[in-house]
Parts: sequence; C-alpha cells; structure tokens
Amino acid sequence: MRKIMTAALVLLTATVLMGMGSLGGAPEGEVPKTDENIKVQLTDRSGVKIELTRFSMNGKVFIEGKRGAGEMSVFFHDLKEIGFGPVNGDAVPADLLLKSGRRVQLSIRTGAVFHGDTGDGAYQISAPNISRIQIH
Repeated sequence: MRKIMTAALVLLTATVLMGMGSLGGAPEGEVPKTDENIKVQLTDRSGVKIELTRFSMNGKVFIEGKRGAGEMSVFFHDLKEIGFGPVNGDAVPADLLLKSGRRVQLSIRTGAVFHGDTGDGAYQISAPNISRIQIH
C-alpha cells in the first residue's frame, strides 16, 4: 500500500511541475506584440552587433528602472542610445542619451529581458548581457 501511495504522489508531483513550463512571458520563438515598431542596433558584451525590429523591454516600448528612490520609464522613441555599465548586484546601470541631448541614468533589474525580431527569427537577451543599444 505504501508503494502505491508513493508512486501516486510522485506522478502527481511530476504532472504539476511539467504543467508549469508554459507559465509567464511570451511563448518561446515569438516576439511580443507592441503598438510601435522600434528599430535598434544592439551590441552584446562580446561585441556582436545585431539589427532588431519590434524591439521591446519585457514586451513594452519603454525602458524602466530605478532613479534614486523612485521608478522612471522613458519611451524608446525618445532615445538615441543606451549604454550599459557593469552589473552591480541585482542591477545594471544604464546611461540613456535622449534625442533632446540630455542624459539620464537608470538602474535596470538584471532580470529585465529585451526582445526583438532579427528578420530571421525571434531574439531575446537579458540586461546584464547588453553593452549598447542604438535606437534608429
């Protein structure tokens, strides 16, 4: 009887855990749908440059992060460039160059994910792996 209960518990646990694989975020291989088609050139930490369309941060057309004790968001269409500094704990410093010429510094969560379309397929990269983003 004990073996049957153990087997049933293992099967139930496996079923629940396998069902969790589809939770959250955009499906793999798909670029999140956005209201704007943001075009960028992204450079990763290894120096690889990639042109992307339908660019977004966590499916949104703005970058968001901490500025001092508060939160701030800036639309990509208002930016020329974003430079990322070295990872500092659970954050990545980002230096935003606005089209107006002003600069703004934000602290971006390391868990932030950027998405885009390469023309050949979907692309995603986390904030700690990015060096620079140039917005076209």
